[in-house]
Amino acid sequence: MHEENETEKTAWEPAALPAEDFHQANAHANINRAPYDTVSGVLFKRAAHIKRVRYTPANPAPEMPLPWQGNGETTVRWLFSEEGGTAEGLLAGATFVLLHDTALAPQAATGMQSHAEMDEVLYIIAGAGQLHHRPTEGSPVLARVLRPGDAVFIRAGEYHRIENTSATAELRLLVLGLRRA
Repeated sequence: MHEENETEKTAWEPAALPAEDFHQANAHANINRAPYDTVSGVLFKRAAHIKRVRYTPANPAPEMPLPWQGNGETTVRWLFSEEGGTAEGLLAGATFVLLHDTALAPQAATGMQSHAEMDEVLYIIAGAGQLHHRPTEGSPVLARVLRPGDAVFIRAGEYHRIENTSATAELRLLVLGLRRA
């Protein structure tokens, strides 16, 4: 009998909120805020805590001819935001550097690394793994389970390592790099 590894389970998510409820005045204030970890300071958002918004249709475009109007349902995850009422202040003084689609083979891991001038946003697309994180050299290393839909913000100068804990499946993530001025 195959026993499912706890880290490979998909996390529970609440139902998506209808867009008309989400976009009411002040309805989404602080919707993306997640508490900073008091030990390491990393901003770590579990998929179940990230607000999902259902648009039916997304960007309707009623002024366009029929074939170009929106249709169907789209779900958007509000991960990090600088919009009024939800501003997290993560992008102050930052410029875009890179966007990577990264795939770690089964049981592969990156080395412990630190980027002196670049913040990184990690978004888990598929698979299961662990984030090993420490804010400064010599501080304790904390391990966090990574599941699809989780989002992590690593500040410049913080050490981190990503490990694929699956013996059979790829761990896939998007990495957004932001350079500080």
